[in-house]
Amino acid sequence: MTDGFRRALDELGVHKGLVPPCTVDTLTLGPGAAVARVRVTRQRFYEVRIGLPAFGKQVWTAVVAAVVADEPTRTALLDGRVPDGIDRFFAAEQVPLFPEAAWELSLDCTCPGTRVPCDHLVAGLIALEADADPFAIFTLRGRDRATLLEEIGRQAGARVTGPAADDGTPGLDEVMDDFFGWGPAGDVTNRRRPPAGDPLGLLDEVPPLKATVDGTSVTALLRPLYRAITGQEK
Repeated sequence: MTDGFRRALDELGVHKGLVPPCTVDTLTLGPGAAVARVRVTRQRFYEVRIGLPAFGKQVWTAVVAAVVADEPTRTALLDGRVPDGIDRFFAAEQVPLFPEAAWELSLDCTCPGTRVPCDHLVAGLIALEADADPFAIFTLRGRDRATLLEEIGRQAGARVTGPAADDGTPGLDEVMDDFFGWGPAGDVTNRRRPPAGDPLGLLDEVPPLKATVDGTSVTALLRPLYRAITGQEK
């Protein structure tokens, strides 16, 4: 992973080239822990757990926002690459992405031994260090690859489709008093706007209604009702 993680393993006595007398069958990563199934013989195996504190929502929200704002980093991650210096976004939140000391790791093994780390834990730590997935550390810290990229992609999309620059179009509150009269020159509502003061003007401000009743347009049928409501004589 990093030199810092290497120092943490050195403190635990895990050195390059060390081959413990056991084999890691499986290594499963999840938020806050890596769990390995370590085989000792054909029929005997132990389960080891390597814990690393996961970050909470507050840290991840700040980190994702900073990554989205940094185009090179955002692009690299969305392309499936973890660029150098990614840990600076976590350092800005005063948390280390990679463990830098042995005390940051919690170690447990189901074997009956009392030495920590035992050979089985050493095998698990070596397998964890050698994990080829560059997103593994994010999983341990609380965001698996799919979830992290989904959050980055969603926020990046929101930035792209956010409010556009002012194009001179007036706001709704600016055109409410002249709603049907506003628009490009030649607009049908401009041509059909009735004379000011016409009590039946509302019926003429809307586009022609295509609906009919027994061949009579709905607009024509509404005029007597509108006159009656407004008190206008027929």
